[in-house]
This record gives sequence, C-alpha cells and structure tokens, in this order.
Amino acid sequence: MELSSPELIRELIATYGNANKVQRRPASRDRRVHCKCGHCRQCLDDLRWERIFTEKFADPDYYTRSVMHIASPLTSI
Repeated sequence: MELSSPELIRELIATYGNANKVQRRPASRDRRVHCKCGHCRQCLDDLRWERIFTEKFADPDYYTRSVMHIASPLTSI
C-alpha cells in the first residue's frame, strides 16, 4: 500500500528541511526565576500557600516512624 509517491515525499522534505531534525526551545526559556525576597506580593502569596499546605498535609512523623516490612508467607518455606 502506497500512501504517497516517493517524489512527493522528497519534495516535502526538501521544502520543510530535514524531517529528523527536532526543534527545541532553549532550557533558559522554560525555567522561570522566582523571587525569594519574602516581601513582594508573589513571595507573600507563596509563603501563605506553603503555610496552608504544611498545616493540612505535612506529616511531622514521616521521617521518624518505623517502616513496616511486608513479606510473602512463602519466604519461610
């Protein structure tokens, strides 16, 4: 089954450049720099949400509680 002619494919590749080449944005554009001053509106809002998250979801015993080891009963055989 032929979807298109080889000539058409060659023409499209020549028109649009190398089909294997992937264009990516520079990493510097993808990363946003966040202010850490603690006084501006964004910093105060971030601190507020961090406090809310800590009060509601943070588990103070997460790193100190013992780990439960579960094993198959067949391991003793």
